[in-house]
Amino acid sequence: MEASFARSILVDAPMAVVAIDETGAIRSSNATADLFFGQPLTQVEPVVVSTVIPGIDVAALSSVGGLESFNAKSRAGGDSVHLRAHRPGREDAFVDIQAARFSVRGEEFLTLFIQDVTAVVAAENAIQDLRLQITYNWRLNSLGEMASMVAHELNQPLSAILNFLDAAKTVLCKPDVDQAKILKFIGSAEGQAERASDVIRRLRSLMSRDTGFHVRADLAEVVEEILPILNMHARERDAEIAVNVSRDYSAICDRVQVQQVIVNLVRNALDAPPTGQRRRVRISGGQMEGGFRMLVEDNGPGVSDAVSAHLFDPMSSTKPGGMGLGLSICRTIVEAHGGSIEYLPASLGGAAFAFTLTDRNADV
Repeated sequence: MEASFARSILVDAPMAVVAIDETGAIRSSNATADLFFGQPLTQVEPVVVSTVIPGIDVAALSSVGGLESFNAKSRAGGDSVHLRAHRPGREDAFVDIQAARFSVRGEEFLTLFIQDVTAVVAAENAIQDLRLQITYNWRLNSLGEMASMVAHELNQPLSAILNFLDAAKTVLCKPDVDQAKILKFIGSAEGQAERASDVIRRLRSLMSRDTGFHVRADLAEVVEEILPILNMHARERDAEIAVNVSRDYSAICDRVQVQQVIVNLVRNALDAPPTGQRRRVRISGGQMEGGFRMLVEDNGPGVSDAVSAHLFDPMSSTKPGGMGLGLSICRTIVEAHGGSIEYLPASLGGAAFAFTLTDRNADV
């Protein structure tokens, strides 16, 4: 009674079930198995299981611990556990198999419970393809963002080089050539070329979070070094720049990257929409508890609450034709120094950006 009941369950099971002997010959199969493989599996000459499922190793399954190892691997999942099933006249299928050992009248058999997972494997492959495509697109986007970042950062020193060379050419064309002034302009152009080279090196180190360029620097001197560039931009826009940075305070930082933050913030202030009054920009800085705070503010129209919430997001820009990378780069640089940057209303009536450099940089 029990044997016939068990046999009826296996015969009517929706899963393919076959019983194989020690030689690997299929001695019994249910209707689902015959239908799945497209042929009767128990004929006058029994079908050998390795002809329909080449990955089945009967000897390994019959060895000590072989059956348990096979079932454990199958339950673990993953691409390597799916075996191929050959089906005459049809495409191969992927199957997941569980095995059990039993004996009848002293003869040992293995029962294989075979589940068709072809659709599952196809879905897994589709997900993997999608993952690879997303990774590929992410790399392309990263390269594009890096290229835009480099172009954005190099634009400032390259523009300064052109301005210095143009000034030297103007002096050279005068009747009374002032050689000292020409040499001064050429020297300034050379300095900007070196700065452009530094920008590339610093950007590369920034992407890898390299702190090899972090040295102790006087922050007032850091600002003074770039003041000629800032004043040149200010003259182009008939603007005024005031500087009030406390002296005798130094911090461990990458001075070129910190200068890049200040230049970006000042250029943003100078590029703000006009308000009918002469543009004023103020750079101030002083010691605070736990570090140093730098503030760049202007008397422009300021920024609305809706816009300020996304100011530091990449590709977010309020400028016509802007790439939206300037403030994102500033935040990345400041955070790489262990500080923070924020937008707030300026005492001059416009926008202000404050960033901090913390004392913990002394441990870098």
